[in-house]
Amino acid sequence: MMKNILIPVAAFAVTVTGASAFTGGDWAEKLDIDLTDTQLSALEQAKEVREESREEAKQILEDAGLDEEKMQSIREAMHEAREENRAEVKAAIEAGDYEAFKTAIEDSPLAENITSEADFEKFAEAHELMEAGDREAAKEIMDELGIEKMGKGHGKGHGQMGEGDQGGRGEGRPGKTR
Repeated sequence: MMKNILIPVAAFAVTVTGASAFTGGDWAEKLDIDLTDTQLSALEQAKEVREESREEAKQILEDAGLDEEKMQSIREAMHEAREENRAEVKAAIEAGDYEAFKTAIEDSPLAENITSEADFEKFAEAHELMEAGDREAAKEIMDELGIEKMGKGHGKGHGQMGEGDQGGRGEGRPGKTR
């Protein structure tokens, strides 16, 4: 139950505290991208909506007693849980233990892709290839499994092979190509 609450709360926190992708009034002039007036207007409107939503989300969290200190403790607890889970997944892969792997990936998008022991064996092979530095061969296997992105840690895409540098259970775990 707590895990189901923490992931949306953390996503809200990222939204509330994230930096705007649009900075300065003349940002479009600095980019070498051909945008129509309609597109520029849509980007500006999206920026305003995002800023309003950020403030509303922040207020909702504050009203619920989730101040920055509490949000930080939630982020730290989630990070710790992700690291523990990552270690469980890696240990299961290295031990060739499909049952332990299934338990470790339960409730993650990876569970949608690795649905059989044969899939697990392919995933373990991709893991070994990554460890050996053969990213291309590992990527081919991941593509075959329907895992759209792999890399270090859990970025905002779907992928996790090897050690993480951006940590995030659920935030970028492997998932089916949509």
